[in-house]
Amino acid sequence: MQYLFWFIIAGFFALIAGTFYWSSLRRGGNPIELEKDLEEWICPTCGFQVQMGTECIYCGEKKPAD
Repeated sequence: MQYLFWFIIAGFFALIAGTFYWSSLRRGGNPIELEKDLEEWICPTCGFQVQMGTECIYCGEKKPAD
């Protein structure tokens, strides 16, 4: 019975460690494109100042290509 308890505890810690490892992996992608998503821009349709992203949250207009 005691072995089962320690096995469950070890499995729990392995699950937590695996979660931390998986979340620490760097996602692939072009860092320049990710940087462009962080730029502020003014929506040409409604005039809202979008602070982050490539789509206006009010009218759904996509960020115009520069």
